[in-house]
Amino acid sequence: MKKATKLQDIHLSFRPVPLKVEELYDFYVPAKQARGSNVTQRMVRSLQENKGLNQHILFSGYKGCGKSTELSILQKDLEDDFLIINFSVNEELDPISLHYIELFIVTMERLFDIANRKNLAINQEFIASIESWIATKDIQDIKEKYIGGEIEGGAGISFLSSFFAKFKFAAKASKSLKEVLSRKVEPKLSELIFHCNALIREIRNGLSTLNKKDLLIIIEDLDKIPLDRSQELFYNYSQQLTQLQVNAIFTFPIGLFYNPLFNTIRHQFSDLDILLPMIKVKNKDESENQTGIDIMLDIVEKRMDISLFEDKSLLLKMIQYSGGCLRDLFLMIKESADAARDFDRKVISEADFQQAYFRLKREYDANIADKVIDGEVKTSVDTYFEELVNLAKDPKKSCHNSDVVMDLRQNLTILGYNGEGWCDVHPIVRDILTERGKLG
Repeated sequence: MKKATKLQDIHLSFRPVPLKVEELYDFYVPAKQARGSNVTQRMVRSLQENKGLNQHILFSGYKGCGKSTELSILQKDLEDDFLIINFSVNEELDPISLHYIELFIVTMERLFDIANRKNLAINQEFIASIESWIATKDIQDIKEKYIGGEIEGGAGISFLSSFFAKFKFAAKASKSLKEVLSRKVEPKLSELIFHCNALIREIRNGLSTLNKKDLLIIIEDLDKIPLDRSQELFYNYSQQLTQLQVNAIFTFPIGLFYNPLFNTIRHQFSDLDILLPMIKVKNKDESENQTGIDIMLDIVEKRMDISLFEDKSLLLKMIQYSGGCLRDLFLMIKESADAARDFDRKVISEADFQQAYFRLKREYDANIADKVIDGEVKTSVDTYFEELVNLAKDPKKSCHNSDVVMDLRQNLTILGYNGEGWCDVHPIVRDILTERGKLG
């Protein structure tokens, strides 16, 4: 990534992907002052000071608030002491139909892959044991029907890495295989977890040859799977996930963080459950928060030449309308750059800002709709609007943790901030409420 000096460069500079570790020096801006806490360093300290304790950390935050970039910071801070495996369920699996057993399959693939790439010595008895598991009738039936070819034994780490990779791709592509996982693998899940933990021990035994002291697995984008599926995953299968005998960070949906079920879920994980707050660009009393505004200005200035705006006030308006959500700020900047190019302008004008604003407003307007499950309306759009209006009018900026609020947090129409833990309606949504005559 490079800093944009022309409008045509903006899409690359503001692409919706986290900063890579090697990009942090040039593009990362610390936001702890505007967030009110430094949760990343809290995780770093806990992992460094408690090596070998197998912590299972839930890391939550609103979509687009910068969780993945903060995890890149964490990796950079831990890379001297930890061998780190990071994977995204969005990239590796189908998040819409995710089956929890697939997480173990991907973990096995990644563990074998890193053992292969790092030339770690793996006990041959363990290799024989996992190959025997693969050669059982149930797994062989899956292999022949969904993966193809005969089970081959004695091929070592490269074969095992390849096998679990093919297993992963087959499960991602086949709905019927997910059903087979429930019927044939789930009843014997303890065997798969046993082999997974045995492999973790083998890798830990070889860490000294890499000058590392511990192992960490980061599973990203679990917060982006459908809320009902994530609720099933974390509520029904937390005990299975935390049987992994390794340090692990699981990204966790913001909706569940504020759900009454969270108190049940959190007891399965480490005491350290982390919430990354939104960058605060206004205060509870509606006044501007200059610290947060300056941080978001710095973030933009790292990625583009500010002279590409006809007037800096346009960028300031985008920052305010983003509500501190980096995702929305980046969307408005990219859309306004496209709008300017549509009319052969060299800089972003007021008209281009307006187009970006209206596009984002349409997106949020579409997000506020009846919640329909299996053809039945579970929550009406009027109920959502009523909750949003109540919050917009509430001087305390607080809302109760209901299913309705959980949905509104999940789709970013309600945003949470630091300090007292107050929340507010997204600025764009506030305009929608006003235009619909629901706010005076």
